[in-house]
Amino acid sequence: MGRQQAPELQRGGVEMLCSSAADFANNTAANDNCPEQVPGQPMYIALVDLTCGADFLELVKSGLLAALEAVPPLALFALITFSPKIGLYDCQGPQPSIRYVHTSGEAKGAPTSLGLEEALPLSHLLAPVGACKDCIAAAVDTLEPDMLQHVSSEGSDTSLGTRSFGAALQAVLRCLAQAAFAPHATDNRRQSGSNASTSGGDLTMDATHFAGRRLMAFLAGPPDRGQGSVLKRKLPPAPLVLPDMADITYTSLALGVQPSPTLRTHSNGTSNGRGIGNGSDPVQAEPDPSARQFYEEAASAAAALGVCIDVYAASDEGLGLTFMQPLTSITGGAVFLYPSLDEAALPQDIYKRLSCPIALDGMLRIRTSPEFSVSQAYGQLFQDEQYENLVHITACTPHSTFAFDFQYANAAGFATTVDSPPMVQMVFQYSLLVARPAAWRASNVTHPPDAMPQTRYVVERRMRVVTQALQVAQDPANVYEHARPDCILCLLMHKISRAAVEEGVWNARQLLQDWLVRALANYNTNTNRAGSQPGAPFQVDATFEGAETLQAIPRLVYALLRSPMLSPHPSSHPDTRTSLHLLWSSLPPEDLQTAVYPHLSSYQDPDTQAYPRHSLSRAALVTAGAPIFLLDTFTSLILYYTSGYPSSIPFPPPQSSLLRKTIQAMKQSRQISPQLKMFRGGFDDASQFTSKLIEEPDAIFAQGNRQATVGLVAFLEQVKFEIQQFIEHGM
Repeated sequence: MGRQQAPELQRGGVEMLCSSAADFANNTAANDNCPEQVPGQPMYIALVDLTCGADFLELVKSGLLAALEAVPPLALFALITFSPKIGLYDCQGPQPSIRYVHTSGEAKGAPTSLGLEEALPLSHLLAPVGACKDCIAAAVDTLEPDMLQHVSSEGSDTSLGTRSFGAALQAVLRCLAQAAFAPHATDNRRQSGSNASTSGGDLTMDATHFAGRRLMAFLAGPPDRGQGSVLKRKLPPAPLVLPDMADITYTSLALGVQPSPTLRTHSNGTSNGRGIGNGSDPVQAEPDPSARQFYEEAASAAAALGVCIDVYAASDEGLGLTFMQPLTSITGGAVFLYPSLDEAALPQDIYKRLSCPIALDGMLRIRTSPEFSVSQAYGQLFQDEQYENLVHITACTPHSTFAFDFQYANAAGFATTVDSPPMVQMVFQYSLLVARPAAWRASNVTHPPDAMPQTRYVVERRMRVVTQALQVAQDPANVYEHARPDCILCLLMHKISRAAVEEGVWNARQLLQDWLVRALANYNTNTNRAGSQPGAPFQVDATFEGAETLQAIPRLVYALLRSPMLSPHPSSHPDTRTSLHLLWSSLPPEDLQTAVYPHLSSYQDPDTQAYPRHSLSRAALVTAGAPIFLLDTFTSLILYYTSGYPSSIPFPPPQSSLLRKTIQAMKQSRQISPQLKMFRGGFDDASQFTSKLIEEPDAIFAQGNRQATVGLVAFLEQVKFEIQQFIEHGM
């Protein structure tokens, strides 16, 4: 029987309930007659930074209230704050109350002077949203900045720093782990069919039973106290006024430039004066690479507990997101960076994030026919240590994207027989919290049925299997015809961003342009555009003129080189590159293409579209002859009215207009909330719009023989020259 007749190919894709993750890893069949459904309950923990200004805290309060609207009534919600001390809120009474636990401030040892469970039992900390929503909202309303100015009489020494995010995170994870392994919890898991066990003091567990835990971390600056501090602090012996650590940019520190902090108010409303005596010598600080190991270990612990961590950071200065990156990349979370509070859509982002369904404790295996195999995997996943071609995905949403590289098993490539095409099979097993009608048994009822909860949550273990036969191209032209530029860009972005981390930005840029030169050189050779006769002049095509599907590639590569991720110029924010990497690594190809090369369209008036797409150049604005342009950068929507637009055209456009409806549809379709910005030429500073016209000249790099690539036209000329050199000399 040929592969085409295989039963799994006839069904294409199938999804089923299954039993534990162990069956999947060991290739044993799931017990379909008794699929595993473990009682579960969504859990949300808010970890709020109080070493901030009032404006930041007001934004966080709005975000927390939005979170209460997004989560289901049966969800459990915990409010925890951190500064030099950790605040635990009990929201299950008529009024919220708070217990404090002080952090040690030391880089090693216990993170707190008292375990969180001892200060406030988890059963009191976690409040059901439906029954305690008003009390939780009241607790949120009481949040105030905790700007300690000296050594506290309560024992919090601010000379060791004030923002104890690492200690608070570790204390919360310890509290969750203790609750998970408490004797009654272990008994309950055994009764529900869990394979968790204890042996010789070693605790193991199946994260399936802890699915649905979400932790939201709100940061106003870099963690600088105790474990997880991203800064090394060197205090001079004399009393002094400490500058705010958020006032020290990571760019200047990395370059070895000694910052000179001053007493001022940041745009996020925080003051950087923290007096602990009289003096003016600044504290010296530098990035602490050891912090990354701390957050890697914390992220691994969170993933084992089924905790997905999202970071919401609002600061105009560096926060050290490079060191904290594992918190989201390992747990399947997301980073939302807001350089300006005025432009922060934090409440909308939280609502969208928590409203989106999420799969947890995922395992993905890709099988192939013998002719080829998986060589690399990209995205928020990690390789299993024991089983080949098995990757773990702690959490993912319907928007999450993963990329894979394949390689031939040998030089023969694919077989040419029609009945044995190359095959690929994807098997994805994951856990999902599902609402089910509450079970009601008359013999056990002691109160009326209408007093019973109407729904309950169970953790369903599901498995999705997709099997696909692949078509084999007969010649290079067939390959070019079926290529997808957005998917090519997605793979390029993953590879180049990894190279930028491992080898540096300059090497990553070199690799990217080398790839484009080689791809175009091969295209010219395969299509005989370079001349087949000895001595014949080269007719080099540097734009894939003969392959319509690939014509966007040179522009996309150029745009990727110009992006903040690969630009040699300093970004406006020290953490821009890290936040972009985390965002782009999870975007679907079509969204990534918009983020890298923004979409520009034009309108004759708010109800009439002129052209659906333009190149990103000033010439496009002139030749279009339209008075209104809409630029979609994925994270923002920029509406630009040209100077001298007719007075009959209303500004801003009416809510009922086609333009407004288009903008609203874009906002609703995004996993993040793009900010709408409107500018009028000749009236407003439209630099945020004109700076996105990236095809215009700009010296983007100068190194070796690649000097002064000053715009798209010059860039393509340089690429064309290198193609000629490559074909002629085999360089």
